Amino acid sequence: PVDLHYLRIPVMALSFASSTLAFNIAPSAVFAPSRLAAVRMQEAAPVDAPPAPPPLPKIKTMMVGDGTLAGDMGFDPLQLADSPDKLAFYREAEVKHARLAMLAAFGWPVSEITNFGGLLNGDGRAPSLLNGGLGNVNGVYWGAVVALAVYWEKFGLDQQFGSKDVSKSPDYLPGMLGFDPLGADSQGMRAAEITNGRVAMVAITVFALEEALTRAPIFPINLLH
Repeated sequence: PVDLHYLRIPVMALSFASSTLAFNIAPSAVFAPSRLAAVRMQEAAPVDAPPAPPPLPKIKTMMVGDGTLAGDMGFDPLQLADSPDKLAFYREAEVKHARLAMLAAFGWPVSEITNFGGLLNGDGRAPSLLNGGLGNVNGVYWGAVVALAVYWEKFGLDQQFGSKDVSKSPDYLPGMLGFDPLGADSQGMRAAEITNGRVAMVAITVFALEEALTRAPIFPINLLH
């Protein structure tokens, strides 16, 4: 008979050796793919970061008091222009009224001094809403005024919002019509324009109120009388 005790020892030794070999091989076999993946990730070309978005135009970020607009005194006690869009709207209106007021402040005394067209009232006052006399003005004049106003308003809207013929500049600010035949545009000239326009708005209001209250012309000198 065969003694099985002596056969168990080699079998156990062989089994122990097999398990040891398997334990030594398993880690390398398990972690080999991850090492290979790491090497491949290092060898891969770096991906370029997406370009940063362009900065917003000034008209979309400006606020009262930041110095973006000429003549900005930081004065807005009622907080009417508390956002860039509202500030742009009010500055557009201010610039338009300022330019019209400068023309009116110049035209009012000239009309009383020269009496061009013989349109002055009997007491020498210029025709106005408070003084009357606007009905004596020729309709062709009013038609020309309306046509000119529509043209410049359309031109200004094209500059502001862009059109097929006019490219909206990213540097656009309220009141910029692109009309500068003398090439004199500068921050100083813009400040002078809005300052004189504000003075003219006050002046033309005083002209109208004073003549309506005193019933006498601001400039009683009539060169053609």
